[in-house]
Amino acid sequence: MSDHEPRNGTVVVGVSPTSGSPAALRWGADEAKRRGTDLVALSAWRPPRPPMAPGGRPPGVTYDAEEAVGEARERLAEQVRATLGEGVQVFTEIVHGSTFRVLLQASETAEMLVLDAPSRLELPEGPTLARRLIYSAECPVVIMPPKTLG
Repeated sequence: MSDHEPRNGTVVVGVSPTSGSPAALRWGADEAKRRGTDLVALSAWRPPRPPMAPGGRPPGVTYDAEEAVGEARERLAEQVRATLGEGVQVFTEIVHGSTFRVLLQASETAEMLVLDAPSRLELPEGPTLARRLIYSAECPVVIMPPKTLG
């Protein structure tokens, strides 16, 4: 893994903090190698909402955003290592914002976005992240079929 700035024209893999997006990471790594371009593992991050104290007031708990971002960064690096091992050069990025906004912004300079399909079949009403990105992204979007997630 690397901390250097990736070049434009990268293969960007949206990595879910919960699943680690293993199928998307594997496919994205193979595709980046085939194209001779950089691989970026990208995860969106937002600070967790603190629990409310009785009476609807925020609790008297302090929150260290830098520490939380550091933990998210380490979790992403761990997920990438667990899936791809140590021998693959991957740029890892944690970006503050909603998953849709972060991936849409990444699509402006990426050659392609790669995502795992949602792991649940009982999806809520409304457009899914994948569907929204397919129609909004500035680059091709590859969605790994659910059967590859196992």
